[in-house]
Amino acid sequence: MWVALALGLYIVMLSLSGSIAVFRREANLWFVPREVPSTAGVRLTGDDLQTAVREFYSDGTVVAVRESKRPERPASVLLDRNGKRSDRLFDPYALKDLGDSYPPVLQAMEWLVDLHDNLLAGPEGRTVNGVGGMLVMFLIVTGLIIWWPGKRRMWRSLKVGKPEASRRFAFQLHNALGVWSFVMLLMWALTAVYFGFPEWYESAVDYFDANKTDAERPGEAALLFLIKMHFGRFGPLWVRFLWAGLGLLPIVLFVTGFALWWTRVVRKRIAAD
Repeated sequence: MWVALALGLYIVMLSLSGSIAVFRREANLWFVPREVPSTAGVRLTGDDLQTAVREFYSDGTVVAVRESKRPERPASVLLDRNGKRSDRLFDPYALKDLGDSYPPVLQAMEWLVDLHDNLLAGPEGRTVNGVGGMLVMFLIVTGLIIWWPGKRRMWRSLKVGKPEASRRFAFQLHNALGVWSFVMLLMWALTAVYFGFPEWYESAVDYFDANKTDAERPGEAALLFLIKMHFGRFGPLWVRFLWAGLGLLPIVLFVTGFALWWTRVVRKRIAAD
């Protein structure tokens, strides 16, 4: 209980940032134009494009212009304005600016990814996340042990019941969600430990690898599968939405667990005083 309370805000932060980071690849597709609105008309190239770009961005200095070999793709313009450089996308047909190739929404996404992966602290932050993964694994395993009601009552204990504002419902929801999501939560925690301490895995692989001269490594495929599962990097878009929703489960577990602790411990102490 005390470990869970101490890790509460940390778990909420990782769950929320991880659910958003699932759409990292889609954010690039959604917010950065990959094609020009129309290929009708004349597509400027070479010196003509250079001249048109410099005339359009006359308020700055054009450092470089990169053309795409594909006719439907915009050109990329490296622009210097008052000492600040930016990479703009330019329509070589309509001679219009299509926006920043690295807009603020992508900058915010990368900030969230860095927060989730490294706690904004580089390798040291990733190590802290590895320790956090161990503590979360401790919570998951001990939570399952505490929940275990015996074989006869197991299936009944997995039911949530009718939603209501009561301690009983919070208890049922906390228990049921924890058990149903046990495997997924354990996978997230286990991979977090790997990201924080990859050398442990490498040592284990070297220990069990009978032939270190070949390209095959025991457990390599399983690890790559777990990493892919951790980030939801597979399947169509609906899988990312599913993963984002599942990624919020630890927040629900923390909120219901906190509510149970508050009503069972804090409220009784307040009433006693």
